[in-house]
Amino acid sequence: MPSTLAILGGPPLRTRPFPTWPVFDVRERAQLTSQSWGGYPSPNRKAAEFAAAFAAYQGARFAIPTTSGTSALEVALKALGIGAGDEVIVPAITFAATPYAAVACMARPVFADVSAANGCIDPESVKRLITRRTKAIIPVHYGASLADLDALAEISRAHSIPIVEDCAHVPGAQFRDRGVGTHGAFGCFSFQSSKPMTAGEGGMITTNDPELEQRCQSLINCGRRRPGDDFEGPLMGANYRMTEWQCGILLAQLARLPEQIKQKSRAAARLREGLGAIKGLTPVARDPRVTREVVYAFVFLVDESALGMSRNRFVRALRAEGIPCGVANDPVYRSALFPRQSGAYRKAVELAGANPDTATIDCPVAERLFEHEIVSIPHECLLGDDRDVDDIIGAAAKVASRVAELAPAKLEKSR
Repeated sequence: MPSTLAILGGPPLRTRPFPTWPVFDVRERAQLTSQSWGGYPSPNRKAAEFAAAFAAYQGARFAIPTTSGTSALEVALKALGIGAGDEVIVPAITFAATPYAAVACMARPVFADVSAANGCIDPESVKRLITRRTKAIIPVHYGASLADLDALAEISRAHSIPIVEDCAHVPGAQFRDRGVGTHGAFGCFSFQSSKPMTAGEGGMITTNDPELEQRCQSLINCGRRRPGDDFEGPLMGANYRMTEWQCGILLAQLARLPEQIKQKSRAAARLREGLGAIKGLTPVARDPRVTREVVYAFVFLVDESALGMSRNRFVRALRAEGIPCGVANDPVYRSALFPRQSGAYRKAVELAGANPDTATIDCPVAERLFEHEIVSIPHECLLGDDRDVDDIIGAAAKVASRVAELAPAKLEKSR
């Protein structure tokens, strides 16, 4: 192993590229032959075919393709009748789409802290935040971890509050042999460019409730009703239909997904073992209740005291060695993509009876994880062979073994 770190001028441990994403071949191309391109009539032929295939794979009764994971969340909340003055509990660590969905309904997103072990929503924090206005809980399955659906189900039953699972990271995952997206009222999935299944954009809603399925179908199709739909009241919908091209591509992606899931899970096990042997690094463990693991981001935690350097310095050095990695999502209430000074957010808070200038957000675990601990590696890095995994481990070991020279070094500011 070279004696000098790449960030200090030495050669990087790895120079060859990792596998690229997305993966595609003639199967995707073969799907792009339909002369019906759009989503109307809804569901169109490929949309119906993809919905049936995805529902079967997740073990859901119904699936509704949408334009994005964001619109899936918004439609799910609107199908539940959530609106002005209501509150929706969301985790502090997530993408802006999760709290945005509440605001799109004119409801207030309330930010729960996360588990120190895996960054998923903390059920104890959820309990403390429930009020008479709470109308939904959105747990986010994060990275390769699933939220504690057992504990959340107890809370849901005790308070009659529906759960909407944000499954954007983990299509295909199972908790206690049941597909994610089937443990609450709804599951919402994303097929955006970086996700484990992708058509560039797109989303999916899963549910086992026939009336909620009807309401979602209406909400994504400009408020139209299909023959036989009998839900109560008119709905004001929008065009959130997925195109036939996207549905075709996702049929091919779904056919490829099971083998990719197995490959990445095997690689994740090897990576956990290797990184876990390095002082100061703790890979997020696989929950034994997760019976099918899907990796979107491989997450491990840095103990800055044990490692002897800051997490940020470690990440910069690891990148210099040729390993793609990042620090995951910032607490979403701090994100530039979720501006709390926006009129929409402020109005949603006011309608729920709170003052947006004085309402407190208390998520110390999320703050600590983002500032000092979390490191994530994108899932495509696990789609190669053992040499790829071993290079990640080797690079991490190389950086960790040279704390004495790296910790005091003066580094150029990162761009």
